[in-house]
Amino acid sequence: MLLSNQSLNLSKRDADVAIRATDHPPETLVGRRAARIAWALYGRASDFTEAGTIEIGHLWEHRWVSLGEQFTGLKAVRYLAQHVAAERIVYKVNTVLGLAEAVEAGIGIGFLPCFIADTKPGLTRLAAPDPGFSADLWLLTHPDLRHSPRVRLFLDFIAVELGRMKPLIEGSLAMSPRGTVADAPPSDAT
Repeated sequence: MLLSNQSLNLSKRDADVAIRATDHPPETLVGRRAARIAWALYGRASDFTEAGTIEIGHLWEHRWVSLGEQFTGLKAVRYLAQHVAAERIVYKVNTVLGLAEAVEAGIGIGFLPCFIADTKPGLTRLAAPDPGFSADLWLLTHPDLRHSPRVRLFLDFIAVELGRMKPLIEGSLAMSPRGTVADAPPSDAT
């Protein structure tokens, strides 16, 4: 198992299966869409005790954290670069988990994937997930491997597990007051 922000080349057999966040998977690969990754704006919970009453317009004056330049392919990163003054972006980091830790530490507010941020009691949503920032989550393999028993078994297993996590990935779970993930009202099944 390799965890990386770098896309491995499945055609060169760098890996057998890729789990990628993209709206446009390569045409040379086959697979299925497992979920849609929701992103929302988050802040440190202790700094925003009345998160539901925050005037969004005032947030532009806060300190912000973002992913680095290598992530300009992400819609949330491009949006932040276009709409937040450069001097307000006080910290950039090269991993999404590092970004979540920076927000949780109070360095600034930032856009995060809901499936990461909603599991951290130290974070609170400052706004609803923005559909414009979402990206599809794909399970992909090389066409020559799609019928391989080991690849098929792995893809089926991961699809079931991601299916169980779909409400969290798609941002329809909310944090309870005790800091645990609680089900949100049911949404349309897809």
